[in-house]
Amino acid sequence: MAGISRSCWTSRVEIAEDLIRMKSKHQLLNKALKDAKNSCNTVDKFEEVWKERSAAVEQKRIDVKNSAEFKNFMKALESAAPQEGAESNGQANGPAHDEDLIMEATGAEVFSLYDPWSKALIKNPVRNKICGHVYDRDSVMLIIKDNIGIRCPVLGCANRSYIQPVHLVKDHDLQQKLQQRMSNAIEDESSSEVEEQADH
Repeated sequence: MAGISRSCWTSRVEIAEDLIRMKSKHQLLNKALKDAKNSCNTVDKFEEVWKERSAAVEQKRIDVKNSAEFKNFMKALESAAPQEGAESNGQANGPAHDEDLIMEATGAEVFSLYDPWSKALIKNPVRNKICGHVYDRDSVMLIIKDNIGIRCPVLGCANRSYIQPVHLVKDHDLQQKLQQRMSNAIEDESSSEVEEQADH
């Protein structure tokens, strides 16, 4: 957990728990709604059954921490954190800050902005259609060019298929997020330089 403060780590975990809980509840309510619709032939009966089933869903305790989705989230969060001593010896083994993680609200997917092979910041993101993990295009193409037996390197990935060029699709949304992040970083750097000059 080096590079990520305890409070930031806890905050990310709590947000993920809430998202997964909401998603699970939404799925249960959706199922209850379909069941109520299919089992009733009058509006009054439907309203009665729906009220009963939706109340049961609201009362249901959702065990988020034992869900596969939460476990995958934790693996991704842990693998995105740099190893102890990585920063001190100057190696970029992973993101140094919490800001270097992106969480997707759909499914609470978390991934690093750093390529899993080169450990450099992703510049040209491609997503593996089979497992959904993201790599830098130049990096992955260089790795798989002469090696047909390369699997996804992301820790905990369940995908057993070898990576092939047809599996990789350009991730336009992530490209925009990366460009936005880069421009924000440049703005922050410029403003801090101006402040430093004003102080002297």
